This record gives sequence, structure tokens and C-alpha cells, in this order.
Amino acid sequence: MTSASIRLLRRQPYNGSQIGIVIGIDVGTTFSGVSYAVLRPGEVPEVQPVTRFSGQSVGAGKIPSIIYYDDDLTIKAIGASTVIDSVVSDADYYGWFKSQHFKMHLRPNTMHLQTNGLEIGELPNGRSAEQVMGDFLRYLLAETINFIQTAHTDGDVVWRQVKDRAIFVLGHPNGWTGLSQQRYRQSAILGGLILGTAEDRNRVKFVTEGEASALACLSGGLGPANLEAGFKFVVADAGGGTLDMCSYEVTRTSPLELKECAPADCRFAGSVFVDKAGLELLKRKLKNSKYDDEETLKAFITDEFEKKTKREFDGDVNYGLMKVGDRRAKDDKLGIRGGFLRLDSDELSECFSLSVTEALDSIRKQLTATRRNNAKTSVWLVGGFASSAYLLKRLDSCLGPEGVSIQRPDTNLAKAVANGAVLHFLDHLVTSRVCPASYGTTCLIPYNPLLPDHRERSDLLQTGTEGAYIGPVFDCIVAKGTPIEEAKAFKESYFKEFFLKSSATQFATEILVYDGDLPLPRWYKENKQADLSELCTESSRNTSMLEFLSQRVPRAFWKAKFEIELKFGTTELEAKIKWEANVCSFFVFL
Repeated sequence: MTSASIRLLRRQPYNGSQIGIVIGIDVGTTFSGVSYAVLRPGEVPEVQPVTRFSGQSVGAGKIPSIIYYDDDLTIKAIGASTVIDSVVSDADYYGWFKSQHFKMHLRPNTMHLQTNGLEIGELPNGRSAEQVMGDFLRYLLAETINFIQTAHTDGDVVWRQVKDRAIFVLGHPNGWTGLSQQRYRQSAILGGLILGTAEDRNRVKFVTEGEASALACLSGGLGPANLEAGFKFVVADAGGGTLDMCSYEVTRTSPLELKECAPADCRFAGSVFVDKAGLELLKRKLKNSKYDDEETLKAFITDEFEKKTKREFDGDVNYGLMKVGDRRAKDDKLGIRGGFLRLDSDELSECFSLSVTEALDSIRKQLTATRRNNAKTSVWLVGGFASSAYLLKRLDSCLGPEGVSIQRPDTNLAKAVANGAVLHFLDHLVTSRVCPASYGTTCLIPYNPLLPDHRERSDLLQTGTEGAYIGPVFDCIVAKGTPIEEAKAFKESYFKEFFLKSSATQFATEILVYDGDLPLPRWYKENKQADLSELCTESSRNTSMLEFLSQRVPRAFWKAKFEIELKFGTTELEAKIKWEANVCSFFVFL
């Protein structure tokens, strides 16, 4: 790490009056990790990873995101213990349910994500995605507590003092905001991290994996020694399930501040897709052989291909080897010698094809929004998949001639998100972001008979106190790609009319999200299935916003005037309905 980077990222001593703790949690599709910082008054916080979990013979900072349940939904093995040979054997013998990739069940339905053929693991019968995630979070918390108590001489005392006010920062893929964050927070409640009270719910914070990785990279010294305002970089977080891309610009160096340059991108093209392609390759090469059964082939992928063959392959050699038996195993027709199956370089390269193609496309889209005049730009490659020599070489060979430098931080690649989650809370460097999607609501608009699209939808006509209206249409309050400052609020004014006051005492207002490209969809009913998704709905019961219109129109009407306000504070959307009555302001959170 350069001295300049140390200076720029140097944190101030904690100025709180009592000891505290912040815990960063990265639940990945395939592997997970935790980091934390004890906040001692007057001392500079230090980010520390949890490097030892129960069941490990050798300590490691990343553990499998796997849970084994029996028929009664009792957890039989979880995390680090799920890869122990005796556990794997018992799981097969007793028929335990293996829950993996459960994180993907929390993905937002507002995102048009292509899973690229990945079969996301099923959930156990009688257990929701929030409950399974809650089980895993409970395990990670217990392991973190145990690590703190044994790694610090005063660990027991520290945890007793901070347990009821611990801050948890959960990392999630780029774009997984809104409902996904709500579901994550519910999982934290079910997992015992926090209580369900409003005060406790505020102890759970969120950060995108891309932003957390960017902070970890800066902390790891990837910035130039003479870091100046205007420096731009792209972070490519290559994980197990997703590739998360984002780009940032340094707007200030002392103290260091960043702004997001473009909407972050998330693709289902992580390392598990290399394994998926590897399984299909083995099915073809070993067809009609004694190895040709689903369980055997999957075991080869899990035990050999994923752990050794995939990681060792760099594209420079003509072939790779994968162990399929003891040294006496031989079959020239299959390409097996000395217990190893030969896989040609072209075959292995094809296994990486999807991930490389998606990574290049996503990075180039970030560069389009970031670069000016083809200036030399850095791409920082992080995440567990970043350790792949082949992925690094392919990105470098394709992007290098375009003036792009591919770099990896001098730190544990797999723990970047967990470390960055803690840094996000401590340093708060990103002061400006880009709206990841378009947010708005439905409303009616004045009918204009001169417009063809209005005439074509005459069935949508409605009569109001001020004339004819048509709709509902999607009214965008803040569009995708809009720069958003932390203190900035976006708002629009609306009104609703009611014939009976009894029906006006409660009405629903929905917030919709559109994650596609421009132009925005217009007509709600025609786009609600494929394009527009409901993020949340709020029902207002307050009659103080009602205005009686009997003196101005032929029939008695009640009219409610209000504003919808959206604010993106840090990485979590805050929505309000606001209105005034007798010069007093009211609002409700959505």
C-alpha cells in the first residue's frame, strides 16, 4: 500500500462516548465471509476479518453458503462444516436436504435478470427464503461472537457491552434495493441479529457489493500514489453467482470523497456458470462410461473441477487435468491416464466463455459512461472469481489494447465485500450515486383527443371534477441514471378524488420501479407484467388531507392533495407521502 493511500484513507479516532462494534456480512451465492471493527473511544478503528470458523481444520476467511436440513427442518450442518467428509457422507446416507444458492431467492422481481440456465437451489419445504437466510445469518453471528471472544483478550467483556447496539452492514448485489433489502432485514430479525422494533431495525445498514469492493480496493492501495480529483476507476466484483460492475470518480482527496459515474450493473455470470459448463463437458466426454451418472459427475465438479482444474487453468497450456480415480485408472478412448482425465484447452476455455463475454460487455458499458477521449482507465478485479488466472488474462488481453489496465488488490480477494462493508460505515466516502432504476407511481393524466395513443385507449377514460382523464400511466419521479446526492429529495404532487368520504378515509398509493432502458413505459396496464413492478404500497387513513368540493362542482366530492417524496439517503430508498392540513405538515413512510 502506498503511503499516499494510507494518508487519504486514514480514519480518525472513534469519537463515541461508549464502546461499539460494526459487523460487515457478505453472504455470497457460493461462499460467505464476515469482517468487523471494534469501536473504542479515542482509538482508530481497525477492520478485522473473521478467519476461523467451527469445523475448520485450517482457518479460512470464506466458508460455503450451504445448509443441510433433515426432514424436521433441523439444521444438521451449516457453513464450514458442510464440506467435512463425514458430514457429506452422512448427508447422502440420511438424505438431508442441501440448501444452496438460497441468496438468489431474495433477488428483486424488479430486475430483468437472466439466470443463463442456472438451476437455483430449491428451498426446503416449509422454509421461506427469509427463514433460510435468517438461519445462515444466525450462524455467522454466532461464529463472529466466538471469534471475537477468543481473538481479543477482553472479547467477552467487549461483546457483553456492545451486543445490544451492534451495527450490521449487509452487502448485496448491485441493484438489489427496495424489496430485497426489506427481505434481508427481515432475515436479520429472524436470525436474531436485531429485534423487530423500529429502533433496532435501524441497526441494519446496506451497501452494494460494488461499492464495498471499491472501498476495499482503495484501502488495499490500488489508487495511484498521486491520487487527484477526477481520477476514475471501474470495480469488477466477480463472485460465485453474479458479476457486479460499478464505476466511480474521485471528487475530493482530503478528505477522500467519491461519486458514482453510472448505474451499477449486475449479471448472472459468476464462477458457478463455469462449473455448470464443466458439468455439461463431462457429460459429453464420459457418456456411456462407468462414470456416466449424475451423482458421480457432480462429485467430480465439486471435488476436483471447482477446487483444482478450474483454478489452475490459465489458458497457456494445451490441456488441463482432472482427477477421476486412482493412479491405476486408464482409458485411452476417454483420455484417462494415471487416474486423470485430460481436458483440452479449447474445452476449458469454452467453460469460461459466458463469464468472460458478460464481464467484457458489462465493463465496456461502465467505461462508456466513465471514460473521456479514451483516457487510460483502471479496472479493479475483486471477488472470489477474481483469483482465476484465466479470467484475468482474458480481460487483460481484450481490454489492454483499448487502454484499460486490469488490476487486483493486494489483499484477500474473497473478503473484499465484507471488509468494504465495514469501511462503508466507518468512512462514508461515497457522497453521490446514480439512480439504479426508474421510480414512480401511477396516475391519471388529462385526456387529449388530438393524441392518437389517447384515442386508441378510450376504454381508459374517466371523469373528474376538472374534466376527462385517461390512465393509469406510469409517472416517473426519478429516472434511471439520475445523479442522486444523499440529502436530495425527489417529489411530485398528486391528488385523488372520492364521491364518499367513507371511501376517502383510506386509499393506497403504490411506488413502482422500472429497471429497463429508456424510453420509459407509459401505459401501466400494458406494461405491468413485463416491465413495471410494484416496490411497495402505503395506505393512508388520515382525513386531515381531505378537502370538501361540494361548493365547486355539481356533485359532492372529497379531494386529497399530497406529495410523494423519494430520497436515497445512502444505499436504501426512503419514500414518504406528505400533505398539509391547517398549515401543519404530515408524512408517512412507505
